[in-house]
Amino acid sequence: MNPRGRTTKDEWLTPPEMIKSLGVFDLDPCSPINRPWPTALNHFTILDNGLMKDWFGRVWLNPPYGKELEHWLNRMAMHANGIALTFARTDTNTFHNYVFPIADSIFFIRQRVQFYNVDGTPGDSKGTAPSVLIAYGEENSEHLKNVDLKGFHQSLGQNVLILWDRSWREAVRSAMIKLNGRADLNKIYEVVEVMFPEKLKRNKHHKAKIRQVLQSYFVRVKTGTYQMSCQ
Repeated sequence: MNPRGRTTKDEWLTPPEMIKSLGVFDLDPCSPINRPWPTALNHFTILDNGLMKDWFGRVWLNPPYGKELEHWLNRMAMHANGIALTFARTDTNTFHNYVFPIADSIFFIRQRVQFYNVDGTPGDSKGTAPSVLIAYGEENSEHLKNVDLKGFHQSLGQNVLILWDRSWREAVRSAMIKLNGRADLNKIYEVVEVMFPEKLKRNKHHKAKIRQVLQSYFVRVKTGTYQMSCQ
């Protein structure tokens, strides 16, 4: 990940005490090749193309902070079990697509994070923006609620979702992420109806609209079953 904006250096490490405070992780799919400490029990590096490999267990994710960020948070949302660290860019499409409607809770870190170099030494300055920890899954949300860090924990829920005027494409995508990226048509209807009741009130033909979105932007793997790409 790159929390320093203009710098050409791509790898900045999470403070080890922060990871330790969040419990044991099964996998870090975005780990440096040479790391001064483990971030999980298993690691994927850039040589493994961790974005495309199979994820398992509880995931720690400190992803690249550039254009690739949305792909990593999309994948984390589909996996639905882990904690991610990124800048608090709450106005971006990435947050509105893969954080607010999908994550279970978020922790706004009070002070800017002091990232580390790959040799294990602290960086010479702090991140250029505030950071947040994002929990996917109830267990991870509990870890954020009780983490020994200064900041503010906020649960996310469906009461927040219905306030947004999201497009049908975004609504269906959010439902598909909740369904781990693949589901049959009736299940997709059910999840969209639960997540976005206000949209249904404004469109009596919502099932036809959902089918239209699925046919235009998702892959039909067999009759009545669709899936989304991890990118």
